[in-house]
Amino acid sequence: MRNISHHPKTETLAEYAAGRIDEARSVVVSTHLSLCAECRLAVADFEALGGACLEDVEPVAMENSSMAAFWERAGEQDILRPKEETPRAANDFDFAAAQPLQAYLSSPIDEIKWRTVAPGVAQHVLQAQGYRQGVLRLLKISPGTQLPKHTHKADELTLILRGAYRDEIGEFRPGDLADLDDEAEHTPTAFGDEDCICLIATSAPLVFKDLVGRIVQPFVGL
Repeated sequence: MRNISHHPKTETLAEYAAGRIDEARSVVVSTHLSLCAECRLAVADFEALGGACLEDVEPVAMENSSMAAFWERAGEQDILRPKEETPRAANDFDFAAAQPLQAYLSSPIDEIKWRTVAPGVAQHVLQAQGYRQGVLRLLKISPGTQLPKHTHKADELTLILRGAYRDEIGEFRPGDLADLDDEAEHTPTAFGDEDCICLIATSAPLVFKDLVGRIVQPFVGL
């Protein structure tokens, strides 16, 4: 068992606690939280802070239609909550314990139908419905495969589920989460003896830096 080395930014955890991130990113953060005691504690602190702030807010009467409008926007959100508590050691990853992700999978992780998008790279798009934007996908990278150098038009969250990759930022292994913005430029390369499987939430297409990446991007959908 190893300690998780890479976590969401403090700002991301604060926005998650306040319910201000889209569904796709919520699934990634929720899955990370099911594995990381340190970040669960941070979110609990932000929620307590938010509750304390509400106590100082002057109450305002709601309109009669407010609750109906809320549920019309929110839809079915129970899928984001773990179905039950599973006692586990901190940072000990298991797909069965990652309930937020499991709720979005129609089959066990080893039976997923992958779509090859490039040599050594395959993806499986997950349906993350909701009233906010966000694309959620699983990406599988074969050992030794390097993704083209790229940056991002907007935020991207990448949670490592199996295997590992390294880039200009460092090494990422199961449970690690890369919280990247439009200033990050990297070239992820999978390494080790097994495929690197990542859960990724993006709110805009990647920005590839080389010609090959820009040519194939419309075909791979990244």
